Amino acid sequence: MKLYMNARSPNVRRVRLTAAVLGLSLEEKTLDLARGEHRSPDYLAINPNGAIPTLVDGDFVLTESRAIVQYLASKKPEAGLLPRDEAAHADVTRWQFWDASHFSPQLGTITFEKIIKPMLGLGEPDARRVDEALGNFRRFAAVLNKRLDGNPYVVGTALTIADLTLASSLMYAKEVDLPLSEFPTIAAWFARITELDGWKQTTP
Repeated sequence: MKLYMNARSPNVRRVRLTAAVLGLSLEEKTLDLARGEHRSPDYLAINPNGAIPTLVDGDFVLTESRAIVQYLASKKPEAGLLPRDEAAHADVTRWQFWDASHFSPQLGTITFEKIIKPMLGLGEPDARRVDEALGNFRRFAAVLNKRLDGNPYVVGTALTIADLTLASSLMYAKEVDLPLSEFPTIAAWFARITELDGWKQTTP
């Protein structure tokens, strides 16, 4: 399997993290985003959105990181990252959708304003956008914090791709000074995820 990627992307992180936890080998092709390699005609032919990551498995091409994560987990069902029980399976998918719709966008905005803009010389962070995203982050983090209260993982009592998906969205929590201390249950859960060998192996 070949993965078109850039290791600094949280979307890529969740795919690489899942593969590492599963012990799956990926042939990684790094795209230089600053040079626009994700907009090249060859790449757009397999991912018309011009986004990363993209997984190529034989003749099968799959985009969207959360779909790729599910696909990888399905290759090793015995690992339990994607539960076989229908209700638990749906619950994992629910939290992946929740991340994509509510949680990750706030973190993406904060990371863009505080890290990517200065890196690319696009000016100073927009304080209004940062404050708005932080407010939304606190709103949704309260939901996740409550979910994890008394639970070791997001779904059930074992690690699943729901945990790997959400933790990857928090990839730059330290660098952007995210107020995780306000959410001690999330902070403790995230600390445990970052101690996984797979997390350490996929740190840029």
